[in-house]
Amino acid sequence: MNHPSISAAEAFRLLCSHKLAAALDVRSEGEYRQAHFENTINSPILSDAHRHEVGIIYKTEGSEVAKVLGHKLVSGNYKDLMIQQWCESIKSHPQQTALIFCWRGGLRSRLAQEWVYQNGLDVVRVDSGYKGLRHEALKVIDNPVPFVVLSGMTGTGKTRLIHKLRHFVDLEALARHRGSAFGAHFGASQPQQATFENKLAQALYVVADNYVLEDESPNIGRCHVPDLFYARMVSAPMVMIATPARLRALEIFKEYIQTPFANGMPLAELEISFAKNIERIRNKLGGLECDNIKNLLRYSFQFDALDESSTDAYLDWIERLLTHYYDKLYLHSLSLKSRKILFKGIWQDCLDFLTQLHDE
Repeated sequence: MNHPSISAAEAFRLLCSHKLAAALDVRSEGEYRQAHFENTINSPILSDAHRHEVGIIYKTEGSEVAKVLGHKLVSGNYKDLMIQQWCESIKSHPQQTALIFCWRGGLRSRLAQEWVYQNGLDVVRVDSGYKGLRHEALKVIDNPVPFVVLSGMTGTGKTRLIHKLRHFVDLEALARHRGSAFGAHFGASQPQQATFENKLAQALYVVADNYVLEDESPNIGRCHVPDLFYARMVSAPMVMIATPARLRALEIFKEYIQTPFANGMPLAELEISFAKNIERIRNKLGGLECDNIKNLLRYSFQFDALDESSTDAYLDWIERLLTHYYDKLYLHSLSLKSRKILFKGIWQDCLDFLTQLHDE
């Protein structure tokens, strides 16, 4: 029996719309970890161990014997529980479309779709599966639509500003990294490269065009901004926030020290983390300057980070790190880019300018 299917292009649009009952990715756990899309549920029809067994038989005894083994492995309680999970996901929003897909839209997703139908529910199979969705994602990333880059030295509050706008893409949030030597999110691992690119494509599809994104280096932690997209970032028109170093140090202090501390991160752990990161850039700072900053850091962490009377002790080493390292990197990076400056000003004026630009 032929059950309904949908093109990868239409399925990608639905994945970005948040109007799905469920999007069931029935690839194995390993395939999903390597690359997946936001708003999808991994519920494998064949586990990693199953795929390994079937793969060996496929190579040694052929496809038909491999299919027989696959059906044998996916049977009994394992199969019943798996189908139950699919059906519960689909029934969570009964008025909305549910999608199901595997690697290429082949045997795994066809079998899964058939079993769902046998249980009285509807689910639409994605033609060409994950591979087709991935193709659509890369098309979106390569689409040369206009955007504006928000620039400014470290600590100017760029991320905070773009979140005040209606149309923005937060590359650091997609990469789960703040894009610097100190940028790792405590307790959060970064996505694999393909997953990062898929998330970027979904975010770009939603904003369409004339959006704002934060100035970044080609690499955000271990995530690499796709080359063609980054080339457009380098030449995109720019809005630049100008903020004195001491105020930028205060912004860094609040985001990187006070907030984690208030959320339960021990000061001792924060101190160790910062000291390690400063040591990592010793060669770029120079040995004497690295030691100076580490000494100031060690002194500051004797004080309660939430005690306002102790704030200056923290700001001293943060400001020194900004002016002796990050500001130099920023100015060098800026000199390599050929951008038209649309506006330059303090944080609020940049927000007002970009808000008006969107409203025009």
